[in-house]
Amino acid sequence: MYDDELLYSGIARYHVNAGNKTQRQTIEDLFGSRLVCATTDLPSHIDILASNIQNHYSCEQLIQNHTLFPYYAYFMSQDKIDLARLLMIRGANHGKVHAILGLMATKVKAPKHLRFCRECYNAEAKEYEPYWHRTHQLPGVSVCPLHKQPLSVSHVEYSTQNHKFEFVALSKIREEHYPVVDIDTKWTKNLEYIAEQSASMLLSSSLQMKKMSSYKKKLCEQAYLTAQGRVKFTQLINDFRDFYSDVLLKHLNCEVTDVSETWLHKLIRSPKEIIHPLRHLLLLRFLEAAHDSSARVSCSPFGDGSWPCLNKAADHYYLDIIKKCSISRCSKTGLPVGTFQCSCGFVYSRRGPDRSFEDKYQIGRIKGFGHVWYEKLKEINTTSLSLRKKAEILGVDPGTIKNQTEVLLNFREVPYKNKLISSKASKTIIVIESAAPRSQKVRVDWKVRDEILLYVVKRAIEEIRSMPEPHRISLASIARTSAVGGFSLKIVKGLNKLPNTKAYIESFIDTTESYQVRRLLWAADKLHELEGKIVGWRLMKLAGLNHPLRSKVLNVFTDLIRQNNY
Repeated sequence: MYDDELLYSGIARYHVNAGNKTQRQTIEDLFGSRLVCATTDLPSHIDILASNIQNHYSCEQLIQNHTLFPYYAYFMSQDKIDLARLLMIRGANHGKVHAILGLMATKVKAPKHLRFCRECYNAEAKEYEPYWHRTHQLPGVSVCPLHKQPLSVSHVEYSTQNHKFEFVALSKIREEHYPVVDIDTKWTKNLEYIAEQSASMLLSSSLQMKKMSSYKKKLCEQAYLTAQGRVKFTQLINDFRDFYSDVLLKHLNCEVTDVSETWLHKLIRSPKEIIHPLRHLLLLRFLEAAHDSSARVSCSPFGDGSWPCLNKAADHYYLDIIKKCSISRCSKTGLPVGTFQCSCGFVYSRRGPDRSFEDKYQIGRIKGFGHVWYEKLKEINTTSLSLRKKAEILGVDPGTIKNQTEVLLNFREVPYKNKLISSKASKTIIVIESAAPRSQKVRVDWKVRDEILLYVVKRAIEEIRSMPEPHRISLASIARTSAVGGFSLKIVKGLNKLPNTKAYIESFIDTTESYQVRRLLWAADKLHELEGKIVGWRLMKLAGLNHPLRSKVLNVFTDLIRQNNY
């Protein structure tokens, strides 16, 4: 058989060359039965035919190279491809293969008559003989993909329903007797594209469905998607109709109306829906033309990812490890809002779209800090760093440090679930139960509070003891030094439930005598350093004490004077 020749055409030429008197005799020669019908596009009983021609062609070769099956299978799922091919090989009831491939339900119909290209006809007649080409019989193809000339329409019917046992060879008709397809010159470029791409689909080396790029990605590049990923169908349909014109779409049986459910809706919304290949080509052509005429827009207003974790407390800070961005719409501005959640529990968002590379490193709002951030906060709260320095380390403002320290003092662990990101994504982080009614009591984990307050108390006492002059260590002075709002109230009311904190405070808290002794010792060191001697009245004045002294304090005072005299 010739290149791109229909199996129907090959059988028709065999009938002429064999000299059989009837078509049924030819059918019996090739298929072993007089009941096999002539089928133009998707014939069956291929296994019997291959056997009767002594396997000069395999079933795969006949189906792949001499039927329209590769074209219809191009966008089909693998299970339907396998079933349709099996029925073509073994035989099936009339229309079964067409039904599986969705051809019975589609409004895109096959041509009424077989077509041919006059230039192909004349060139082949000079060299050997003309034959029916597969590429000329495809739906929507009105021009020859090779010569770009309008096809001529023969009298031979495409459907063999009324001529079930008739095979007509192209060599038996005179090419000059048949008119060419009437084509509007405005349609030329689009029809040439359809012819070329349809021919290319027939030459596919595999019968598996091609993994095309997502239509939604292409639509997004041309700004046909909202921030939430919904298709702007009204705008898309209007532009689609303007691009092709309603007249051409009607000519191709691919009209698109203003109704809510068109073939265009099904093609984009339902990837598993069986849609005619011609309609796929029309959408691809439209999107390619739109791409060529406009600048590419990223599918996401925040880029294609990955995105950085902006948790300064994490060792992966600034690394692009976040794989998913959830996009919502700002109710005030209508702009897209991206939410990013890291495995460390840190969740942040910002309003888009990103207009520069640096924008991906901006935080609009922190929606969750996460366990890593809170552990770092607990750690630096045990140091004597200033509030501003702590804020710099954790990448927030000083007010956030104070507020989140309060959270630590009242926290309980709850699962963080961000429905915008994933219903399955959850991490344990520390949050305020702010949604609870004010009258509802907050359940306090006293063991955790004891641990946290112990760190704060240790830091406060160290700071008091490191002051240039002695200051009395008391509950009040610890509260003032800690710089945590509400601390004194918490410690006074709950001290009996904080055993470790209570024991530590009691081991350092000053009585009146111990505080006066510390002041005497400090004053003595100061006088010895400045004057080289200790005089009683000078010692009392510098220590800020008055007579009479308590017995324990008096003993220390006497010892200091005596040691100086020796």
